[in-house]
Amino acid sequence: MKAFYNIGIRSYSFGVKLAGIFGNSKAKKWSVGRKNWRKNIKNQFSSAGKNIWIHATSLGEFEQAKPLIEKIKGDSSFAEYKIVVTFFSPSGYEYSKNYDLADFTFYLPIDTKANSADFIDLINPSIAIFVKYDFWFNYLALLQKKQIPHLFFGCNFRENQIYFKSINRWQIEILQKINRLYTLNQRSLDVLKKHAFSNMQISGDTRFDKVIQNANRCQPIELIEHFQQSKKILILGSSWEKEEDLLTRYLKENKTWKKHLKIIIAPHNIDGNHVSEIIQKLPIKALKFSEAHEGNIQDFDVLIIDNIGMLSNLYQYGNISFIGGGFTNRLHNILEAATFSNALLYGNKHAKFPEGKQLIKANGAFAIEDANEFSKHLNGFLEDNELLENTQRNAKAFIYNNKGATGVVFDEVKRMISKY
Repeated sequence: MKAFYNIGIRSYSFGVKLAGIFGNSKAKKWSVGRKNWRKNIKNQFSSAGKNIWIHATSLGEFEQAKPLIEKIKGDSSFAEYKIVVTFFSPSGYEYSKNYDLADFTFYLPIDTKANSADFIDLINPSIAIFVKYDFWFNYLALLQKKQIPHLFFGCNFRENQIYFKSINRWQIEILQKINRLYTLNQRSLDVLKKHAFSNMQISGDTRFDKVIQNANRCQPIELIEHFQQSKKILILGSSWEKEEDLLTRYLKENKTWKKHLKIIIAPHNIDGNHVSEIIQKLPIKALKFSEAHEGNIQDFDVLIIDNIGMLSNLYQYGNISFIGGGFTNRLHNILEAATFSNALLYGNKHAKFPEGKQLIKANGAFAIEDANEFSKHLNGFLEDNELLENTQRNAKAFIYNNKGATGVVFDEVKRMISKY
């Protein structure tokens, strides 16, 4: 099976390069970013010092790593260490390549034996830290052979994952040799126990620490304060077409919302054509944020955010948030909104996101299936202030009750470096 794994890695790389040639822009960035990677690293990097290697698949995983990086950079015992960050995907690399606390940022070369040997020799890590479960088995085997300490955090394991199939016993053996696997929850820990792992521990999710950190640093947005007036704000956070359609139907069928509510739509897709489609579908006039100013923003009840980067700051003004992706198992970040005491709604297909189920259990959110449920819950919030306030308090409490994972992982990083 090792041979099939290595063939699969090379086949995947070839397929991505082919897709790039035929016009896939993301695939092209993936390939171009790895071109002449040995030379690029040598030109930028000296491995003579002490280096901490942190790998994240993409942007979401890197957000989980940021609190840990900040903690490392803020500790005097790590003053001599450089942070080397790698990404698998272009979305993570392109968005984060200028992150000021990373000393070096690279694409991770594909997981062949030659690449892993050359890459590890070039960066010479004192420790390797991986976010979630981007398991690259040639890299891991070499780290273990060289006795370089390494850990994973933010892991969410399920029994049906490919690693636990009997045919992949060689992968399980490598995973069992990882120095430490930090899981998000007890369920993940139980899966590992079932397969005779002994290197695991629950840490929780560093994203809770990150959203608290972000909330404490957020800045006011004057235009939104002018827009809000004295009404409650409903935010569609990273909405897909399904969420936008449910809102459109609600606005058509309910006549009393206007005395209670202002609405902000922050679509997942901010392409100009899609924003225009949203405006055309809505039964009332909507204003694009790019066209808003103090003189006109109070005249509209719906504001559409046509830029990237504002959403996490917008939640400070929200009372209720309808989060996108919950109808397709691609639920967007619900923690950002909960941190600001938003009562949450999202689709009922979120099995891959344990925090979605946990927040509902904590009475800080409701999952919805269709337009009738959306209308019922939204009207419930608007008509019953006690229900809204209790849900808001529960959402925020859920965040603060789950903080602290960063400290757990950081303490292990310190222990490993001092031990090895």
